[in-house]
Amino acid sequence: MTEQEMLDQTLYVQKGPATLPEMSGPEVQEMLKVTQTILIPFGAVEDHGAHLPLGTDIYEAREIARRTAIRLHTQGCPVVIGPVMPFGTSSFHMGFPGSISITASTLLTLTKEVCLSLYKGGFRNFVLVHGHDGNLPTMMVAAQDIVDATPDATAVVLNWMVALSKVYHTIQRSKKGESHGGEGETSRLLVTHPELTHPERGTPFHLAPEDLRKIQSPESMKTGGGVYYGVRSYKALTPYGHIGDPTLAAEETGEKGYAVIVDWLSSVIKRDFFDGK
Repeated sequence: MTEQEMLDQTLYVQKGPATLPEMSGPEVQEMLKVTQTILIPFGAVEDHGAHLPLGTDIYEAREIARRTAIRLHTQGCPVVIGPVMPFGTSSFHMGFPGSISITASTLLTLTKEVCLSLYKGGFRNFVLVHGHDGNLPTMMVAAQDIVDATPDATAVVLNWMVALSKVYHTIQRSKKGESHGGEGETSRLLVTHPELTHPERGTPFHLAPEDLRKIQSPESMKTGGGVYYGVRSYKALTPYGHIGDPTLAAEETGEKGYAVIVDWLSSVIKRDFFDGK
């Protein structure tokens, strides 16, 4: 590949609407006339196997916010998509090259300072949406701190994994336990970033039920249960960096997954910030 070909190479196309960093100041001011609600997507840079990019959680978080914003717009409930928080607490992925992890205290400080900056600019409702469930505990602490630091801000953390986990078995082809980088997540990236997604490079790998239970199960707090398990090392669980069978991924599965996520998110946001409009 020549230098010019490298300069002209397109890795993927990002669809609108624009997020806050892609908007001008006057455009933000115009949006503030019709809404004070902003969605903050939280991603991570971490290994997802040979078939997915390290930025999978970033891309997924942005797409979830994008589709939710579009849905709300069609319902007369405008929101702004904030900047994607690109790094997360990913300490348990550090056994794989390229993974980046920041401490919970760093993520907490970053989230508060970003949201309080936006508060000074006029936003009042902060909807924190994850693309990496490892960020959830810190996001909840940040939401409370944002409320404590202001006289009138509202902050909420929305965990769509609870809604999705209830129907996963109806939209996936796999009959085994799918999790990080498996059929579902690969299918969603196949929809939005097909140029970066290569299911054929994946290796089917499933955990024993007793091991998967601590990662993703009805008992796990992140999928609606009451037990939280700290994770020491994904490398000790899977040599590939993913759990499940990415070779089963399909765009149709990804679209169904996004539909469930967006239906739930938009209904909660509409109810809580637009008076059930």
